[in-house]
Amino acid sequence: MQHSDTDGMRTSQATDHVLITGATSGLGWALAEHYAAPGILLSLAGRDEERLAAIRQLCEAKGAVVEAAQVDVTDAEAMERWLITRDDAQAVGILIANAGMGGSAVVPGTSGEDGPLARRIVAVNTVGVINSVTPLLPRMTERKRGRIALIGSISGAIGLPQSPVYCASKAAVQIYGDALRRLVRQHGVMVTNVLPGFVDTPMSQSLDMPRPFCWPAEKAARRIASDIARGRRQCVFPWQLRLSIGLQNYLPLALTDFVMAMSNRSAR
Repeated sequence: MQHSDTDGMRTSQATDHVLITGATSGLGWALAEHYAAPGILLSLAGRDEERLAAIRQLCEAKGAVVEAAQVDVTDAEAMERWLITRDDAQAVGILIANAGMGGSAVVPGTSGEDGPLARRIVAVNTVGVINSVTPLLPRMTERKRGRIALIGSISGAIGLPQSPVYCASKAAVQIYGDALRRLVRQHGVMVTNVLPGFVDTPMSQSLDMPRPFCWPAEKAARRIASDIARGRRQCVFPWQLRLSIGLQNYLPLALTDFVMAMSNRSAR
């Protein structure tokens, strides 16, 4: 794990501290760029050293103080060390657990995910989120302030045959976020479950299937940041997919199964 050379004087000048995992691509990159501004301390984590340097440079050019670290969210000990170090430097005000895997990397063959792929998806998408949140929760509740956003997926609300384990990993994040919000809200900590549909990122672009109502990453970042600032319990977009998936609750299960199976055949 490598850290930047952000000095104490520059850190003390920042008034808000935003920490983002998975900041080297897609939505994480767009969120880092959105928050970058004078008076903002950004702590960014990612695995790609070159892209981490690139997003750091971009955000610094916009006036933010930036600390970047190569760290894998599946490494619980490394994550805890980094998170505590960043919170010691300046109390984290907004924590966005964004790192995850998806796209073509999580789409299995007709027999489903094999064991190694299934475990990797859950390790990154579910356990990685937990590793990103738990080290700072006691500090935030003690301070009685802080905002946490968990980046899930609207597909966590329905079992898509194209990616069973991915859907399960995101459903777990949603339930975790709901329960966590109910636990810590009384202590002044706000938790927002972010359930996006398709966002135009390299991850979603790798899918060989239609991406209805796909949002640009910059638009998604603006919406997420706005809902975090407003203390929204959920940030779900676009409304068309939210409505479509919500309808499953009112349809016979056999009909939903038929529609999902047909969509899987057309995608292949």
